[in-house]
Amino acid sequence: MSGLAAGSGIVAIVFLAMLVLPAKAAQPSFDCDSVKSEVERMICGDDALADLDLRLARDFARALARASANKVPELKSSQRSWRTQMLKCAQTGNPRGCVLDAYTKRIAQF
Repeated sequence: MSGLAAGSGIVAIVFLAMLVLPAKAAQPSFDCDSVKSEVERMICGDDALADLDLRLARDFARALARASANKVPELKSSQRSWRTQMLKCAQTGNPRGCVLDAYTKRIAQF
């Protein structure tokens, strides 16, 4: 078998494997096996929302690291309040849109 034919065979095998094997879903910053809320389940099943969750977690961690010691409790409280409101998106007519909007706005704050 020539080098070209062998290379083509490998490419074909890799391509077929990509078609057959499921893509790994995005993983948010929290454990999807222990979620309790409808919104968290939605985030776990939605790659775009899971990616936003990871981005917010990173941005929040950076904000905490940069904050002075007396500002850390305020930041944590603000994040808890934001999360409480975001979880209420389940009660809206468009939960996904509400969550997307909540993450986008919160990320912009950091």
